[in-house]
Amino acid sequence: NVNKLLNWLRKWHAWNAVGGKAPFSKEEGSHLKAALLSGPPGVGKTTSATLCAKECGYSYMELNASDARSKKSIKEYVADLLNNHTISGLKNKGAAADRHILIMDEVDGMSGNDDRGGIAELIALIKTSRIPILCICNDRNHQKIRSLANYCFDLRFYKPRVEQIKGAMMSIAFKEGLRVPPPAMQQIIEGTNCDVRQVLNHLCMWSADEKTITFEQARDEAKRAKKDTKTGIFDLPRLLFTSSEETRRFTYTDYTDLFFQDYSLMPLFVHENYPNSRPARSKGENIKALKLLSNAADSICFGDRVNAAIRMENWSLLPTQAHYSAVMPGFYMRGGLSGMVQFPQVLGQMSKRNRCDGLLKELLNHMIIHVNADKRQLGMEYLPLLKSKLHEPL
Repeated sequence: NVNKLLNWLRKWHAWNAVGGKAPFSKEEGSHLKAALLSGPPGVGKTTSATLCAKECGYSYMELNASDARSKKSIKEYVADLLNNHTISGLKNKGAAADRHILIMDEVDGMSGNDDRGGIAELIALIKTSRIPILCICNDRNHQKIRSLANYCFDLRFYKPRVEQIKGAMMSIAFKEGLRVPPPAMQQIIEGTNCDVRQVLNHLCMWSADEKTITFEQARDEAKRAKKDTKTGIFDLPRLLFTSSEETRRFTYTDYTDLFFQDYSLMPLFVHENYPNSRPARSKGENIKALKLLSNAADSICFGDRVNAAIRMENWSLLPTQAHYSAVMPGFYMRGGLSGMVQFPQVLGQMSKRNRCDGLLKELLNHMIIHVNADKRQLGMEYLPLLKSKLHEPL
């Protein structure tokens, strides 16, 4: 991703020259004037953006959640940015040192009165921009980011594995004279949920008192400093159905917690995605895979019956629904989830039904003087006749 960003920044002005037309390349993002860096906190998105800007000779201006980013504010910031010159730029007029770049950090947090209209103005700015714009967010599936992503070069940063972080952190600890055994370092990394920035902060804080950290100290400190994270709804089914290093440490309570992060939507996501999982328990045998699929379907059906009882104000059954609607289907089908996590189609069908129901109600209000029918009778008996009469002249 860093190499892609460097290549995109170096060629940006050539691709977006005045009067020219940038070649279309989805792999290089040549036709796009902005880039979107997305991924979990602490994986180096902002650091990558600033270092790449410096490497390519850009002076940058960063706006984050502590700044007001409304429609008016963004216009003023960009106008100032285009009219300002750096000292090195004044020495070398026309050189790369006088080029600017705008870094918009935490764009998924643009909300409230201070940021009103900010996303719409940002999209409008990208369309006519004369400088590269780097947008950074944590939640790639946020509703606001979906519209912004259509105008950006999509660069997704993923959470590194424990082994990758441990090697780099052990090297840093050795250079700083900090003695940390590998099992203790692993405890620290797992306690921060693989957040590189937080691992470095913990090591810096603990090394202020002592230069040696034992396994017991690391375990106790990791428990006290454990990072609370909120997982997006599109990541929950992947955690439920994928067997990985992270999920191997999950207990029954952890899987139940996945359900309670959004107990209204989670059963729908499980129902939509469980057939796409390749169960590891089948060991490649199709008959066993079908049996596991059948068991998961039975569990989901029983969970629907529990949900019906819950809707009758029996909310104490929610843990039971979590067991049958999420934990057991995950137990049967856990292995590998192929492709992207699918959005529940039933929600789209319900939206379509509500829209049609509204149109039918409006039509009934217009016809109520001339017909003696309710909505169901109007749809079943009158509309087919009206359709044929209206279509015959055509």
